Amino acid sequence: MNKFRIEYTTGSVPFCSGLAVVGFLLQQTNLASRLDNAISENIKRNLGYSNGDVAKSYIGLLCLGKKDFGAIEAFRNDTFFRSSFNLERVPSSAVLEHRLDEAALSDEWNGILMEESLELIHQTNAPVSPVFIKDQAYVSVEIEGPFAFIGQEGYCIQFETATELQFIQKTVQSAQKLAAGPFLWRLDTGEDSTEIVSVLLEHEMDFILRQTPQNTDAWIENALKHGMCCIEREGENVYFGFVPENVTVNGQGRTVRKVFKMIERTIDQNGQIFLMPQYEMELYWTTLGIPAAAVLQLYNEHQKVCNQINREFKSDLHFKQLPSKHDKTNELVLHFGMFAYNLLRVIGQGNKRMKRIRDVIRELPKRSILEENEN
Repeated sequence: MNKFRIEYTTGSVPFCSGLAVVGFLLQQTNLASRLDNAISENIKRNLGYSNGDVAKSYIGLLCLGKKDFGAIEAFRNDTFFRSSFNLERVPSSAVLEHRLDEAALSDEWNGILMEESLELIHQTNAPVSPVFIKDQAYVSVEIEGPFAFIGQEGYCIQFETATELQFIQKTVQSAQKLAAGPFLWRLDTGEDSTEIVSVLLEHEMDFILRQTPQNTDAWIENALKHGMCCIEREGENVYFGFVPENVTVNGQGRTVRKVFKMIERTIDQNGQIFLMPQYEMELYWTTLGIPAAAVLQLYNEHQKVCNQINREFKSDLHFKQLPSKHDKTNELVLHFGMFAYNLLRVIGQGNKRMKRIRDVIRELPKRSILEENEN
């Protein structure tokens, strides 16, 4: 393996010079060798371009914020790009797109990218920082759509388009590979949360799960009777409270809390009086023994984290539009995007921690690394 010496310079630095850091981290994984050894009848072997070289080339593009296949053409004769990733040849845009189209016909590459991304975080001893709730440290697991993220650093630990329950089960396994817990899961589960609650309780996971109320009238009546009322303004009251809920896990009964927040409006902000009160209901499952308002605050923090991560994927990595006309290829591209995202997250965990992926991309050119051969 090559060694690297980090030096400061006052001279001009090529905009892609920081890719040497990305290439060095890729050397710590088995990604290239595993993809080269992947057995797929869909991929026609091209002796000029190995699977590993194609994958490393695309990851290099993504780490520069470029997702379109055509962007690779600018680097085909770039010696530094090729040496950063130890490539025999840089593939053309046609080769890159065609290879990903072929690989996307099976899920093998998706699984390898996911496993090696987790292994990268583990092998580099990247920090997974907890959140603190009443002096108790929790490793947060944030679920947003088909993605799952862990820790305050926000590493992506799962990307899955299967059923929600399968996704949760795989995310449990991924989280346990990177941290010992205790864990705090935060996600929106829609109308039926019972199966997800059972899975998390089975693995001794704490959680805050937002649920869509199924019987709104009954919850409104319950909130009016048992909730703690806070007057927000004239004509708007907010009710907080919780009720115990029994759940069966492996044949045994467990009790969790259903926390509610109900807003009752009789007058709008302009002073208009409603003929009938208007109600808004929010419902959450939780294992945490903290006040209802604190549960909602923790969930709101989860939404802020997810909004930032969405911005990073769409704006910083330019995934507002996906590059292929094939859905399966775009799914594979998102797995590559997840890998590149975690690479940049690991790079950004220095003394000056960078919160945004765009900041890491911006800082990459400043990290001039000179390759030093072992004698």
